Amino acid sequence: MTDRERAAELYRQYGPAVYRRCLRLLKDREAARDATQEVFVKLVRDIARLDDPGIVLPWIYRVATNHCLNQLRNKVRRGEEALDGFEVSSSDGASSFPDRHLASTVLSRFDERTQAVAVGVLVDGMAHEEVADALGVSRKTVERRLTKFLEGARKLLGGAS
Repeated sequence: MTDRERAAELYRQYGPAVYRRCLRLLKDREAARDATQEVFVKLVRDIARLDDPGIVLPWIYRVATNHCLNQLRNKVRRGEEALDGFEVSSSDGASSFPDRHLASTVLSRFDERTQAVAVGVLVDGMAHEEVADALGVSRKTVERRLTKFLEGARKLLGGAS
């Protein structure tokens, strides 16, 4: 199978999931379509590095999340909109997490991996194990990054819990 055929197959397989992910983060259908295309453009450029089928999905998920977060951060920097559209999931333990305002205020102050963890757990309601699998990191890394995010958020807002 050529790289082009493989990229087309990956698009058929993962394109809808990437679009849903981008739509959830960007809340705009056109922007989500554009972001999905950008993710797969990056995939085509890096397809030679994605020989192991076990790393493809985590790679795609990470690139989609980072691309969308960068788009949102750039809009905030340009003053086009506030980063306030996130909803905190109501899954297990979500009631102990900061509310939507805390997450949206603090999110842009962290590195991309910490942002991806925070969005995966707080926005998407994913379990720590799911986020770890999607990002290709350990569950412990997810816990550490989420703790870092939550502690930073509390400091930023003057110790609010």
